[in-house]
Amino acid sequence: MALGMAVAAPAVSVLDSSVASVYAVDARAKAKAQREKEKAKKAKEREKAKAKAAKEREKAAAQRKKEQAKASAQKQKEQQKRQQAKAKQQQSKATAKASPAKTAKAQPAQPALTAAEEKAQYMATVAAIDKSNAKANAYNNRDIAHRLGFWGLVGYSKLFTSGITYQPASQTQPNAFGFELKDKGFVGGGAGLGYQLRYKQFIFTTGVEFTFYNTVQNLSGSDNGDIYRTFEMKPYNTMHYTYDFSGVSEKIIGGFAQVPILFGMEHKNVPLFWQAGVKVGYGLFSRSTLKGNLTTTIKDDELIAGLTNMYKHTLVNDEKIDRPANSVNFGLNVAATAEIGINFDQWINSKARVRLSVFADYGVLNALSYKAADGAQDLPMQLPLNKAGVSPLDYTVNASYATTAAKDAKVNPFLVGAKIAVWFDLPRKQKATQEYPKAPTPRMGVYMYDDSSDKALGGVAVEIINMETGKKLQKNTNRQGLLQGRFAPGEYRVSATKNGYYPSDTILKKVEVFDFDTLRLPLQRIPAPVIPMLCMNVYDVLTNEPIEALARITALNDTAVLYAAQSADDGFIETTLTEGTYVAHMSAVGYMPKDDTLRFVHDTLDVFMQPIKEGIKVKIENLFFATNKTYILPQSEQSMSDLANFLLDNPSVKIHVVGHTDAVGTDEANQILSEGRANSVRNDLIKRGVAAERITAEGKGEKEPVADNDTEEGRQLNRRVEFTITDVGNEDIQQIY
Repeated sequence: MALGMAVAAPAVSVLDSSVASVYAVDARAKAKAQREKEKAKKAKEREKAKAKAAKEREKAAAQRKKEQAKASAQKQKEQQKRQQAKAKQQQSKATAKASPAKTAKAQPAQPALTAAEEKAQYMATVAAIDKSNAKANAYNNRDIAHRLGFWGLVGYSKLFTSGITYQPASQTQPNAFGFELKDKGFVGGGAGLGYQLRYKQFIFTTGVEFTFYNTVQNLSGSDNGDIYRTFEMKPYNTMHYTYDFSGVSEKIIGGFAQVPILFGMEHKNVPLFWQAGVKVGYGLFSRSTLKGNLTTTIKDDELIAGLTNMYKHTLVNDEKIDRPANSVNFGLNVAATAEIGINFDQWINSKARVRLSVFADYGVLNALSYKAADGAQDLPMQLPLNKAGVSPLDYTVNASYATTAAKDAKVNPFLVGAKIAVWFDLPRKQKATQEYPKAPTPRMGVYMYDDSSDKALGGVAVEIINMETGKKLQKNTNRQGLLQGRFAPGEYRVSATKNGYYPSDTILKKVEVFDFDTLRLPLQRIPAPVIPMLCMNVYDVLTNEPIEALARITALNDTAVLYAAQSADDGFIETTLTEGTYVAHMSAVGYMPKDDTLRFVHDTLDVFMQPIKEGIKVKIENLFFATNKTYILPQSEQSMSDLANFLLDNPSVKIHVVGHTDAVGTDEANQILSEGRANSVRNDLIKRGVAAERITAEGKGEKEPVADNDTEEGRQLNRRVEFTITDVGNEDIQQIY
């Protein structure tokens, strides 16, 4: 019986079983021997490969030594030639000097350079030019810029003051007159010019900057009131003078020359920059102006009220103080500074680089250099009216920073505001690069050899094609497998062909100056064709585990056994059959017999067998009927014999046979035909000795198709006879083979 892919083959007769056993033993032994042979062959191939690799390494080492020795000998020979030529040249010069007429007749020719010397000379020149050009390119491609520019500053300024000794008058010290300062800032600014270095994203800035600071000092006396000065008028002990300084304010302007030293970054992706550092400067000028009001009163204990407008005593009442400018000494100033701003380069189409930023400078050292003015006196003025016709306002008054109270004072300049800078990139001088000398015509050699034996191959047809111009050179290798020639610089495709070898036509060779490198090309011999043998793996269809099974293989529509074999423990079967279509009759203990049609090309085939159990539905393969008849044709003998033997070997198994047809014809005719074919199978099994009560039959006509009836292939699949195992009984299922 022939079954589907999930069906097992029937048991064979006793005679066939004996033959099959002999075949199985022989097949197992043969398969084992074949596997051992393959293992030995692979081991031999591995050893051969190792030996070949070792041989190639030794050969390569020997070749390297040979080439080194040859190069050394060649070098010595060339050196000797040069020495000889030099000696001859010197001798010729000496001879020419002694007898110029004779020397002119036979001037020795200069020896031509060998290829190696020419190459060494040219490569030395190229190396020197490469080194020089590399330096020039590195200089030209540096990410660096030198800039000159100028800037202006404007903002809020203030001179922070501390340490001025304030000592107001008191009962214990009635003559201790002091004052207190209240600082107020004012507008400040400056300008500068300088140099900026940019390296990649880092910037360094320096130059010269001139800045000025404004501060307004409000002077006040005890308890933040007016400043008073009271003294007796000698020799009039009962007369007291009082000077009342009210609303006194002092404006101080200081100017510095500074050197900024700044470090920072300007970003490439966003138009921002920042820098920070110090500014070291020295005071250039200062100016102090004093304004206020002076009220003078006289009180005499003998008078009812104070006197006013006593001109004979030069008394002044309610006069404005507007003193001429005084100077303040400023010295060294070290200011910490920082700024952050925006680059306008990408928005302004100009060679100038415009920067707008905010900044802050703070002097970290005491910028005041204390010095009192000659002939000036401190505030408040201590002036006895003992000089007729002289007003107190005519006396010179010190600035607050020059008073004795300011000897220990500290002044810290502060300036914060906006800065605008304009920078111009200095032109960079580019270093020139050298040109390379013209290269001589290159040379190239091709060596062809056998890939497996390393022997030179003569008579190989070699074609060399210039990939740019398409120019070809076709030539055969000589007996030594060599082909040599001169070629223009460029890329070439080298192809080679020879009978009995695979062609080699995918190698690209770049010919360079002075190249005399031999291109070694192996050719691989075409091996004898390998004839594949039919191999199978047998598995349980439910568990996918390998099983031991007997296979009898016949030709299609033929009962003659071509090969019989028993699978190994791993379910593998190897035959001696080549490509073709076969029928495999498979049987195994506890499995349904299986007749499977095999179409073998070269891959190992997988065969799945179905364990015997109730409910299994099996299609009877290789079962043939006459057209529209119920008569079983003789070609079905093997399938019917296998099915009968299976039922006889397993007497407890009962089956139900069902016939099916395609959709061609009427439903009634197809129903009758399917019933007749099912009964023909049942009757044939009864004739072969199977009890009638173990077999039932039924026809279902065209009711249960398994394929499309619109095609011939589908109709052929629908014309089938199947059986279902309805009972396996209580006995163990056996397969005898």
